[in-house]
Parts: sequence; structure tokens; C-alpha cells
Amino acid sequence: MRIGLIADRFINNDLDHNFGRMSSWLTRCAGLRYDLLCFGESFAQGFDALTWQPDRDVEIALMQNNSHIQKLAETAHACQTGIGFGYIEHDEKYFYSSYMVISNQGNQLVNFRRVSPGWKERVSDPGIYQEGNAFGSFHLEGKNIGIAICGDLWHDELLERFCEQEKDLLLWPLYINYSPEDWFGGEREEYAKRVAALNRPVLMINSLSDAPEKAYGGAYVFENGIVKQELALGESGILTVTI
Repeated sequence: MRIGLIADRFINNDLDHNFGRMSSWLTRCAGLRYDLLCFGESFAQGFDALTWQPDRDVEIALMQNNSHIQKLAETAHACQTGIGFGYIEHDEKYFYSSYMVISNQGNQLVNFRRVSPGWKERVSDPGIYQEGNAFGSFHLEGKNIGIAICGDLWHDELLERFCEQEKDLLLWPLYINYSPEDWFGGEREEYAKRVAALNRPVLMINSLSDAPEKAYGGAYVFENGIVKQELALGESGILTVTI
């Protein structure tokens, strides 16, 4: 199985740009035998898109059948390449930080909702801005693949739940804004050590952003407490992983 981890730049609240980047990568990788292209947490709207005011955020969050998502699914089918991306989801009156995976046939394989609360601002209403309660996974090319979003793996009790899952690998889309100096000064190794107990490859995907607290991209494969592959923080592009 061939997976592309893509560190690309989003623009907060610019759906046309962000979905356009995902479509562009699908087109660029068509025919290159990628089974799945993966983008970072909240890539569709940008990590800082929400206002934490429900009457305004309902115009920002996307339902699963949103036209941008449907068009992306059509592109995935046309390019015969699956795609995974983070987005802010609106379902009934609730909002979630979610990650959707679409197959190379344009069908939804999984819609995972972040299970840890760190994506929310303190002013948010916990009755409306919620976490998921399911540890979903999907099958692709004979592999059973789990998903965790950012802080999900930094809560000990949640990490134990992920460790209990019998998965072949774990996708870890996130949004981190460490400076390259801090990342290579020790944070990189801390991330690798944190997920060692999972005993499977963990594929980390970050984004780039020019927002005030800049994010510097990068993509990593962690396994057994070490860095197995990397597209270094500070770089954009694609990291090809063969499982």
C-alpha cells in the first residue's frame, strides 16, 4: 500500500483554496499508484477558522454531504486515488473536529471525530462544540487503519484505548506550530517516544499556515519510538510511505 502524507498550506476560511489544493494533489498524483493521500487536521477550513459563536460557525462548518466534499469525492474517483482530510463538521446542532477518508471510488470510508477536547477555545459551549465517542477505523488494501487527531494521543487514558485497538497503522493528522528550532531541539523525539507504545507505524501529517502562530508543515512516520521517515518540519510537499 502506498500512502502520500501531504504538508501543504491552508488559508483560514478559504474553502476554494483549500479544497483546490487537495484536488490539485489528486490530479498531480493520478497514475502514480497512490492508494491514499492524507492532509492535516482541519485542513478544509483552516485550524483557526471558527469564531466559537454557533450562529456564525454554522456558516463555516461543513456537513458530510457538502458540495465541496462531494466534488472532492468525484475528483478522487476520477483520479482513482483515495483522500483523507480534516474538517470542522456540522451535524444537527453540534460541531466536531473530524477527519474523513474517501476511497478511490469516491465513497466515504470513515468519518472520525476527535475524542479529545484540545481543539476548542475556552469560550466554546461544550454542549455544542463536542468530541466524538467512537474510535473508528477503515480497511484499505488489506490493512486495518486507525485514526487519531492531534491531542487524542496526549491523554493517557485515550492512548490506552488506541493501544488496545488491533490496527496495522495509525494516521495522526494534527496542527502543531512549533518553531523548527524547538522541534529539532527535542520535541521531535518526544513525539516519537509518545506513540511508541502503539507498536505500529504512526503517520503524522501537519499543515503550513501563515496565521500569527505560524505552522511549518512536515510529515513523519514514527515506529518503536524512533523516526522512520520524515518530510522535515519547515518543508512542504509529499512524503511517500509504503506499508
